[in-house]
Amino acid sequence: MKLISIIKINIHLIALLSFFALFDYKIIADQEIKIIADELSIDEKENVIKAMGNATAISEKGQKIRSDTLFYDNITNEIISTGNVVINDEFGNTYFASKILSNRETDNIRGSSIKVRLNDGSRAVGSSFEKNNDITVIKDAEYTPCIEERYLIKNCPGWKLKSKKIYQDHNTKTIHYDHAKIELFNVPVFYLPYFSHPDPSVKKRSGLLMPTVETDSQLGDIFSLPIFYNIQNNKDLTFTPTAQSKSNNFYAFNYRHLNNVGSFNINTSIDDNDDDSGTSSHFFLNSNLFNSFGSLDMYIQSSNNDTYMRKNKINKLTVLNSGLEFKRQTENTYLAVNSNAYKHLTIQDSEQWEYVYPKIIYNIKNINNLYGGSVSLDNEAMVKKDLNDSSSSIISTQLNWKKKVIDNNSGLLFDNESNLRVVSINIDYKNQPNEENVRFFPQWSSKISYPLIKFSDKASYTLTPIIMPIVAPYNNYTDQQTISNSNLFSNNRAPSISEWESGPRVNYGLELFLSQEENTDISIALGQSYRLNKNKDDTAEELSDYFLSSGLSLNNNFLNTSFVIDRKDIDIKSINLNSYTQINKFKIAIDYDYTSGKYTTPEEQIAIGGEYKLARDFKFKFTGSKNLDTNKNIGYQYGLLYENDCLGIDLNYYRDLTSDRDISESDGFSFTVVLKPFGSTNNYGKVKTFGPQIK
Repeated sequence: MKLISIIKINIHLIALLSFFALFDYKIIADQEIKIIADELSIDEKENVIKAMGNATAISEKGQKIRSDTLFYDNITNEIISTGNVVINDEFGNTYFASKILSNRETDNIRGSSIKVRLNDGSRAVGSSFEKNNDITVIKDAEYTPCIEERYLIKNCPGWKLKSKKIYQDHNTKTIHYDHAKIELFNVPVFYLPYFSHPDPSVKKRSGLLMPTVETDSQLGDIFSLPIFYNIQNNKDLTFTPTAQSKSNNFYAFNYRHLNNVGSFNINTSIDDNDDDSGTSSHFFLNSNLFNSFGSLDMYIQSSNNDTYMRKNKINKLTVLNSGLEFKRQTENTYLAVNSNAYKHLTIQDSEQWEYVYPKIIYNIKNINNLYGGSVSLDNEAMVKKDLNDSSSSIISTQLNWKKKVIDNNSGLLFDNESNLRVVSINIDYKNQPNEENVRFFPQWSSKISYPLIKFSDKASYTLTPIIMPIVAPYNNYTDQQTISNSNLFSNNRAPSISEWESGPRVNYGLELFLSQEENTDISIALGQSYRLNKNKDDTAEELSDYFLSSGLSLNNNFLNTSFVIDRKDIDIKSINLNSYTQINKFKIAIDYDYTSGKYTTPEEQIAIGGEYKLARDFKFKFTGSKNLDTNKNIGYQYGLLYENDCLGIDLNYYRDLTSDRDISESDGFSFTVVLKPFGSTNNYGKVKTFGPQIK
């Protein structure tokens, strides 16, 4: 292979001897260019250097031009390349052409029959192109970011953009289009006299985001078009006007800001009051204020209409939470101070608001080592107003002692714990005498377990019998607590700070765990609780019902169930089931809840979500829920989703059977197109979901 390095001297001083001996030619210029080829020759009469076979010209900027044949004209200082021309520019883009003409600095290039692969993998083709410094122009162009290997239809990209002219400005990092048409699967769907978008190097840029088109039996035809404005690198604004043919139009704003003070996210909207019923709006603020002492969060959720957000499918919230929260944590202490206001949007004709003002938690751990165990102190103070208009103030202090003991001779494990909670409570009722008292909740417990472990070549087995005696006096503040999967072996099932599970009792049962090499895990827990010497006026059973839970995990599939079984007639009182199954191209998740009417109001619901892979990147998906007790659907949704790295299309039909005041039962279609990289989201449009979603 031969090399010519061209730097400054007059061409008339060049001799053939120096060519063969030194391969070193210099021209009048400050720019250096190197030419490499399998064969090199010089036409001194025409002042032309000819390179053949893997000919490559490399500019001082690092830009390369490769071709079968390359001519350098020393008089015009032009490079002509023909045959399988490949250009690698300084921005990481690659150009393919049949013939190109370039100056020696390679900052001005013209060519025909061009194909371009941009540095993000997207592609463009055109009849001709010209690159002049930082501007690249392609005529009669087509652009697509879709990868050919992932086409749903052969020789048919998910989308492409055809334009009379495409020009890319590398300074402003923008790609512009004149008289552009957007085609989906080679079918024209949009015409744009002018269109532009940021080039692949830009992460955030102002412009139009993808629209959503919907129909709804209550709202009518719906069209949303988000407009993104990048104010600065640390703040941006998205404005989304939404037009609705049967309901008020509304306008949403999302402002995000990050600075030295903190991060701020404002989400708000307002309708146009076209029906003269009064302007409806909502305002949400979520912020984190930076400080050296701990985390400080402020959040506001407000709406002047209870049904506005749910009716217009802005969100599904039924309780709004506004407040201020400070947290600080060290190695041995935890401090949290928060104040909150809650508005219940589904409540009518009564008090909607409840308040916590404030709530203070201060916990200290590792205070001392007492009798071989660790001592900690939990403190909490709270003032609140309930929905029934009663006000209460609660101050609680709880002293804890914990010690874990392993008996090496027997193999028994002892998790010993002592607690003493003192609660001062003052309740100001609206329509009955006030209550003021001090409550003492002392308790001692020991969770005694005996793990039996067996190993084989392919599996391990662990069977653990557990008995948990708890010594505590009876109190008049707490009813018998229900056993669940989370509290089977808990020393206190009462959820409130002002309560503690009453009376001496024993929790007992066993846990079984099986793990196999084939990613198969099986777990079973069975237990019961027995209350000792209960008070005569306590009508609850001393011996609880049976609780049984099981879990099965096989690769990515799982089935988790829990049962409460009546100990007398072995009837099932409640069932909770969660499952996920994948069989070839089909995925399904099921949530099922059942409570018998034997002791409480009967209720039975099932929710299902699933998807079926029709082809690569193309899925049929569905969700739905039903009240089996009344045999009525709550709602359902199904549709088609096509999604890959270049295109997302989501077409759905939904039916929502819930109602509340001016929210009535509705059904409709939604259609959303996301052209990537212009926009990207996993949740297209405003699709309602009624069951578990497949991730």
